[in-house]
Amino acid sequence: MAIIGLSKPYYATYTATGTTVTYGTVTQMAKAVSLAIDLDGGDMQKLYADNGVAEAMSSFAGATLTVGIDELDLTTAAALFGITMTSNGPVNFSAKNDAPYVGFGAVVKKVKAGVVKWLAVVLPKVKFQIPNDAAETQGETISFQTPSLTATVMQDDTADENWKIWKEFETETDAVSFISTTLS
Repeated sequence: MAIIGLSKPYYATYTATGTTVTYGTVTQMAKAVSLAIDLDGGDMQKLYADNGVAEAMSSFAGATLTVGIDELDLTTAAALFGITMTSNGPVNFSAKNDAPYVGFGAVVKKVKAGVVKWLAVVLPKVKFQIPNDAAETQGETISFQTPSLTATVMQDDTADENWKIWKEFETETDAVSFISTTLS
């Protein structure tokens, strides 16, 4: 199936007590622009014996999530980066801020032979880092500038040690419902 779209990035705060994982309120982050999940290491390791490969194994060594969104509002920034917002003042970024673990999910639109499917992608445990700031002045033409957020992807604390969950659906609504249920 060819990927033809991306929508609905969600997050929910993550808490683990032993192997029991719970999430806070599932919240839509913004509108999705792009998504990339890049695996770190985890290369196939091979045992050679009798002049050939006798065993081969790979393991999850982590991943990096990069998600482009249409805007990063202050409420989302505070939730993802552990920033305290004041009711009538500025948002203060501090060296003492500690980003919480969150679950992340988004919907990927796919098509094959003219049939559209919706893939729910859930990363049960990630930790976002504060993005770099960049802006350009407006010239004769408008150049849209959107934020890109980066997170470290980890195995969750369940007995299964999940780091990614996929499920395909007939509708986008069903995919969103799965994300909400998984991160609840």
